[in-house]
Amino acid sequence: MKEYRTDDIIVHWESEICSHSAICLKKLPEVFNLDARPWINVNAASPEEIIRLIDLCPSGALRYSLPENSKVDPSLAGGPGSMNIKYDGQPVITMKILRNGPILIDGPFTITNTDGNTINREGKTSLCRCGLSKKRPFCDGTHAKQGWKVD
Repeated sequence: MKEYRTDDIIVHWESEICSHSAICLKKLPEVFNLDARPWINVNAASPEEIIRLIDLCPSGALRYSLPENSKVDPSLAGGPGSMNIKYDGQPVITMKILRNGPILIDGPFTITNTDGNTINREGKTSLCRCGLSKKRPFCDGTHAKQGWKVD
């Protein structure tokens, strides 16, 4: 997992689970720019704007946390993109199947792969539905590049 930070926010990016939905590129291009190095410029928008965008990330590949002494109101940083999100009470897992796309999961969950290895997560992720992803069980956006359609 890579980190991009300022005094007020840390953006965490886990490339292995990115579904390449491009929501970040479309909605906050000044921060998320594939042609720039580094491709995430956390100084290009306010931490609050970045938090709102990351809360929309369908795969959970983008997450955020607040460093100690951050000036961001902590109550704004408890959404689905937070590294510190905690689900209280009984686990609730929501699943949404996207038309011609992945299965989006949100909540605390465990995935056991074909080798018997488990992945424990809280928050969002997107699972491959087409079978074409090179990062299975996670979606890597290959379905869109290959024109996969089922719905």
